[in-house]
Amino acid sequence: MKYVSMDKIPINSKGKIINLNLNNTMRRKLTDMGLVRGTEFKVDGQAPLGDPMKIILRGYNLAIRKSDAKNILVEEI
Repeated sequence: MKYVSMDKIPINSKGKIINLNLNNTMRRKLTDMGLVRGTEFKVDGQAPLGDPMKIILRGYNLAIRKSDAKNILVEEI
């Protein structure tokens, strides 16, 4: 299995969250929004300048900054 940071997943590809390497405040915010270990997501797009990126998980859309996505370890599926 190859793990990469979330920001490396191409548009229209899917992944599964492995670990969040963030400070406690940001980790809490993202886990409250459903980004927990084992959650599958799809990268649906990104803003014209590349930041933020749009992901779909648990039936809703979420925009996440690339700086935060760099600290989320995922497995591409």
